[in-house]
Amino acid sequence: MFRLLDRVTDLLAQVAAWMFFATAAMISYEVTARYIFNAPTIWAEELSRVFLVWGTFLAMAALLRRRSHIRITLITGHLSAAAQRVCEIFAMAMVALLSAVAGWYGGTIAYDSFERGRTTATMLDLPQWTLEVTVPLGFGLLFAQALVETLRLLAGETPPGGGDGEDAAAH
Repeated sequence: MFRLLDRVTDLLAQVAAWMFFATAAMISYEVTARYIFNAPTIWAEELSRVFLVWGTFLAMAALLRRRSHIRITLITGHLSAAAQRVCEIFAMAMVALLSAVAGWYGGTIAYDSFERGRTTATMLDLPQWTLEVTVPLGFGLLFAQALVETLRLLAGETPPGGGDGEDAAAH
């Protein structure tokens, strides 16, 4: 089951990367159309914003698994390996807790927007829930990944980078 979640989060991270690439292409197209041809679009700015939001939330779980979120190891870097593991387990538990709360409240907001038929205040007039549903989806995946990482740590597995955070740490 852990491997399945790993595959899903890796796939979603790839989707997110392509969404970021598409965002850059849309913005480049918009700048060219607006400032060279004096023919701005009505879709590029809003769709690029949608892609940025979706990409950000789809990639969160994979980044957690790879330990690629910002880490400050000023204090924990001086602890023993056992103490670092305890701190890592505590951090994963806090990520899971935060993710559960954010996912729950995000879900209620998205559902409310769906029920009320809210739309974006733009020319495309997209349903607002299509942006808001990323919060419960992304945080739900982050919650699951945090639980898996907690179980991996409890089982004695070494996180990416040997647990020292060297691959993504801020010292």
